[in-house]
Amino acid sequence: MTLQEQLLQINETGFSRMPKHIAKVLLDGIEEIASSDLKKNTTQVGEKIEDASLIDVAGKSENISQFIEQDYLVLNFYRGGWCPYCNMELRAYDALQKSFQNLGASIIAISAEVPNNNMKTFEKNRLSFPVLSDIDAKFMKSLGIVFTLNDALKTEYANFGIDLSKFHANLNFELPVPGVYVINKDLEVIFQHLEENYMTRLEPSELLNILKSKTKQTTLI
Repeated sequence: MTLQEQLLQINETGFSRMPKHIAKVLLDGIEEIASSDLKKNTTQVGEKIEDASLIDVAGKSENISQFIEQDYLVLNFYRGGWCPYCNMELRAYDALQKSFQNLGASIIAISAEVPNNNMKTFEKNRLSFPVLSDIDAKFMKSLGIVFTLNDALKTEYANFGIDLSKFHANLNFELPVPGVYVINKDLEVIFQHLEENYMTRLEPSELLNILKSKTKQTTLI
């Protein structure tokens, strides 16, 4: 089963059990992001990212450049360990990690959650790639992929038991739109994919095909 098929399955199950007024709040939140200029103002392909410092699950500070072991680094930005869509996506990338490595690409996952929460995500999903904390979403803000929850979303998240103030250790109520960036050794963005609708994600196998085509182009030059 593909990642998209799995996501559709949990989406249909979740919304079929959800009261209509709650579903409307969630869908309105997605539409609010989609109608904003968020995507337009994000760091684009061809631009360079900063060599930001992130915190690993052991509490150690690591620069992004330290994770570029070969040609490329895949940066997977996820909302948090509380998000079933994110957990499913992380597992799908982990299942194909060797395929990514064979194409010269390493993977890291990044959220705004504190290291202790990221450790739980790492262990729960039995991941083999680093899971890193972007404290106060500073790096994600530099990319322009962060939005602030509106009041209706704050209320429903709280009703679901999602305590962002605890998970993020701040009162900002900020989340990234789920997304994937691929950078090269020069920290230049060679691929970008952002999802305003958090219930859909880029298929990892599709990204593999994109990297394969880029590897072929490099070989031909």
